[in-house]
Amino acid sequence: AAFRLVQMLAPLFLVACRPAIPDQDVAARGARDSVLATMERYMVAARRVDAAGMAAFFASDGVLFEPGILPILSPDSIHAFLASFPGVRVDSATAVADTIEVFGQTALLWGSYFERLTFAGQPSSEQEGRFVIEWVTGPRGEWLIRRYYRIPLPGTKLGPPPG
Repeated sequence: AAFRLVQMLAPLFLVACRPAIPDQDVAARGARDSVLATMERYMVAARRVDAAGMAAFFASDGVLFEPGILPILSPDSIHAFLASFPGVRVDSATAVADTIEVFGQTALLWGSYFERLTFAGQPSSEQEGRFVIEWVTGPRGEWLIRRYYRIPLPGTKLGPPPG
């Protein structure tokens, strides 16, 4: 009976002995979770090749940095750029978060990406690399992309997702 009582009380003891989590850590954890969820919704739009949907994730001063071209400024310009690839098919697209740093109303998401795309009349192409996204809270408290940097790196070995 005593052993059973110890089993029942042990979880309470462990919780009581755990140091309190400062409010800012709880808020940062919530912000990180929210950024990850928002990034997943962005990836759903990317896999559908939904240019308008993807552009809607950018803040009014949002910038997309793609290698080899000038920065693309504003959601409208980002939408036009993303819509300029008619007939593209996304065979695979993954984004894996490594680190999310939260600084009040700003968050930096660092990670790796892989994509396999097929353009009309061309063989599939693969690209992988690293990314950094600066997220800011919008007027309704939602997370929006202020700056999105994509850095292709051949041979990062992220590869397509299993399955």
